[in-house]
Amino acid sequence: MNWTPELRDFIQEHINDDTAELLLAARKYPGIDVPFVVEQIEARRQGKLPEWYGNADLIMGGRVPAEQCSSEVTAKYKQNIVKGESLCDMTGGMGVDFWYMSERMERAVYTERNAALCEIARYNFQVLKDEKHPEVEVRCGDGRELPIPSVDVIYLDPARRADDGSRVYAMEDCEPNIVEWQDELLQHAKTVLVKLSPMVDLTDVLRKLKGVQEIHIVAVKNECKEVLVKQEETLPSPSLQGGGNISANEGTNGETDEQGNHSLPVGKVKGEPSVRGGSVVIHCVDFVGENTLHYTTNFPDGMGVSVLKEGVKRYLYEPDVTLMKAQLFGSLCHYFSVCQLDYDTHLMTSDEFIPDFPGRIFEVEEKIPFSSKVLKGLKKAISQANIATRNFVLTADELRKKAGIKDGGEVYLFGAKVKDVGQMLLKCRKKVVTSHP
Repeated sequence: MNWTPELRDFIQEHINDDTAELLLAARKYPGIDVPFVVEQIEARRQGKLPEWYGNADLIMGGRVPAEQCSSEVTAKYKQNIVKGESLCDMTGGMGVDFWYMSERMERAVYTERNAALCEIARYNFQVLKDEKHPEVEVRCGDGRELPIPSVDVIYLDPARRADDGSRVYAMEDCEPNIVEWQDELLQHAKTVLVKLSPMVDLTDVLRKLKGVQEIHIVAVKNECKEVLVKQEETLPSPSLQGGGNISANEGTNGETDEQGNHSLPVGKVKGEPSVRGGSVVIHCVDFVGENTLHYTTNFPDGMGVSVLKEGVKRYLYEPDVTLMKAQLFGSLCHYFSVCQLDYDTHLMTSDEFIPDFPGRIFEVEEKIPFSSKVLKGLKKAISQANIATRNFVLTADELRKKAGIKDGGEVYLFGAKVKDVGQMLLKCRKKVVTSHP
């Protein structure tokens, strides 16, 4: 690693340059590794790490590691969900999660198999060094081949890229395979925290991972970024209930604590155990601008979904992406007194305006039964709209293309299947809520 003050200053001088043009002009800058400079500039443009990007002395791990690393806000969130005095990150990467999680720890061990990333991380940790962090132990090598230290917390962020570069989502397809490795890890730590793909099947997680205590679904501005699974060595794996009747009146009512975090009501599922896993605490967290949505309940959801008995009401509610991922549709119906449009149509409706509903709220202006004839004349009535579909005969892109409607504007058009009605188009306008739960 040939990092010099001159190289640092050159990056800052050209931070806003067109990187393609900078590469073409590389001959104008003898002695400067222009491809490396471009990689650094593009990594800093990711915008996820304002504190790190604001420090000109730090080296980014490159465009791809910068794309794959956690954002500053989600890294800081992890700091609050683990407890202990010692941490070992077994898949260190750029070290972002590791650095924020190791604050106030007495021992911190960073492990990374990529030698270049290891060198960069070792340098960055020295630049960042302060009284809040311990002296970092950097280990370069495959965590599966190195001795596993006995610590309070082990953290992993398995790589979600196959050998051909394609994305993978199943736990067994990620590297390292946490399903195979978990027993050994749990022997060396009180807590194992694993970061998984936002696409992972939560039921599959409970089937295959042991001692799961909590699941955290984390989003930024309604875009799901990661699923965190917290395992503990002393916890048995209870039974994940499946089938049977759902009795909502045996659950608890929702509450809101002093920090504004909401707990959704908890129902009980009656039935025989079907797979290994269990009912665990699930946290749905979305960092929305200056506000944070945080709902907590049990997974799987034990509440029954309320389905529309009559026509679509005045207001349409689209749950936050984290609540959609957790499939908390029954709890939302119960807590907010709303109804789904159909069993598999995860849009909700009510005649009452519910400003603290966790998600987007729309006012329905027109309800249009869908047909090929309606589709042909739709452009005349709606020339521009934001289009989304739920349990609909067409995808959003197909609907837009066939109708010839431009994207954007203030109109929102939902294609959805409505119980006892069939396929419908709902023309709406977004309700702006000044505060978010």
